[in-house]
Amino acid sequence: MTDLIEAPAPPLPEHLPFPEGGTRRPELDGALRSFFDEESAALDERRHQEWLDLLDPLFLYQVPVPLLREDPSLPRHSERAMLFEATKGVLAMKLGRMGLRHAWSDRPAGVTRHFLGSVRVFALSEPGTLRVDCSVLSTWSRGRDEGAFATVGRQDVVRDLGAGMYRLLRRRVLFDTEVPTHEQLSIIF
Repeated sequence: MTDLIEAPAPPLPEHLPFPEGGTRRPELDGALRSFFDEESAALDERRHQEWLDLLDPLFLYQVPVPLLREDPSLPRHSERAMLFEATKGVLAMKLGRMGLRHAWSDRPAGVTRHFLGSVRVFALSEPGTLRVDCSVLSTWSRGRDEGAFATVGRQDVVRDLGAGMYRLLRRRVLFDTEVPTHEQLSIIF
């Protein structure tokens, strides 16, 4: 009788390092900028299902812990420790709750605005995938006295479906502040 040896399972996406950007693709900056403008508008206008439709089924959203380092050559964010990590399913559940009557904490609803800049596209080794880096200023407000804003560096892995169509595979949000507030962390970047 032969012993069957099972191949080890591939690592989970959350255990894989975020891919380094490869060759710069400036000819795609405009197309991806337009895609991200529409994606941000869907979030700002509370068109949550449209936003979720832009996500790959295996989408992973990560917010690494910011690190204060004396040595500027060291990484500013942890590679493993996360302040927040979510799949498409978790985000769908979070956004789905906002529309429910018993979601009292979201009534009245807050208003978000996303401002994007410095969109840069890079090729990745996996065919049909791109890494897109950009800067984001996001604001959230509700009523007269509640509000927050945050600046972040954002890194996305995007699948190019062709014909100007894209899907988000992975997003990493890099806070500029050392200790993000609860309100800042509640913003979906």
